[in-house]
Amino acid sequence: MVIRPDLHENNRLSWNAATVAHNRHKPDQAGFLRGGGSTLFPEEIGLLGAVQGKAVLHLLCNSGQDTLSIAALGAEVTGVDISDEAIDFAQRLSAESGIAGTFERSDVYPWLEKAASDGRRFDTVFCSYGALCWLSDLGTFLRGVAGVLKTGGRFVCMEFHPFAMIFDEQGAPKYRWHLRSPSAILTPATNSSAVWATSSAR
Repeated sequence: MVIRPDLHENNRLSWNAATVAHNRHKPDQAGFLRGGGSTLFPEEIGLLGAVQGKAVLHLLCNSGQDTLSIAALGAEVTGVDISDEAIDFAQRLSAESGIAGTFERSDVYPWLEKAASDGRRFDTVFCSYGALCWLSDLGTFLRGVAGVLKTGGRFVCMEFHPFAMIFDEQGAPKYRWHLRSPSAILTPATNSSAVWATSSAR
């Protein structure tokens, strides 16, 4: 695969806009964290293990809510995200909640390369939910993760199943997708019958 900086820049701009919208409807997040609240699921806490006193790197950390929830467990956290708005929000959230965290704005690929070159190492690297789909080269990303992990370190990745959005809560197809014909899956992609199409009922 090829890393696409042009798409990454579009991604940065999109997330700058999305971050503002996402946080607009979440009142007093600092107060929530200050009062002992956590945005982590029990499964995430279980996979992270004992992080007290450990250096934890949160990649694609968005606005830092999960990062600071990890910090509240006793970890020394560093969060990295491509979005300027997200990192600005995370830094304010850290200050207002009183939970220490370091946040750095960067595309994850050059950040990992420089961090490894600078000798920065972490006990745990974490990323979660809706992160992997934004990566243009998964292999390079994972090699970068390996490059900043201490010997015996842990990489924790919680992610949606690729089919998660296809079905509704009852297990029925959420969208009415169908092939034009059963034989379409056997025809070349250049054949128009091989193109996925939506049902006429929308």
